[in-house]
Amino acid sequence: PCIETYQKVDLRTITLDVPPQEVLTRDSVTVSVDAVVYYRVSNATISVANVENAHHSTRLLAQTTLRNILGTKNLHEILSERESISSSMQVTSCGKHCQT
Repeated sequence: PCIETYQKVDLRTITLDVPPQEVLTRDSVTVSVDAVVYYRVSNATISVANVENAHHSTRLLAQTTLRNILGTKNLHEILSERESISSSMQVTSCGKHCQT
């Protein structure tokens, strides 16, 4: 067997910043929110075989999840329920594969 290419995958926890997102809340208020995402690759083979660029895909998933979840909340709910929003984002973006 010959190896034509290889890709090194970092299995440590990786941090990335989500750039500020303009979100329209349920009560029609536009807010600018940003986030920090922590993720870790648990299976390097699947990460390389199933996704072209896992880092970029994770960033896009975080942005989309942030906009989708905050778009269903009122401004008051966003300001007062930060912890529950964080928990729901973790469950939404990870599905059943998350390990805490």
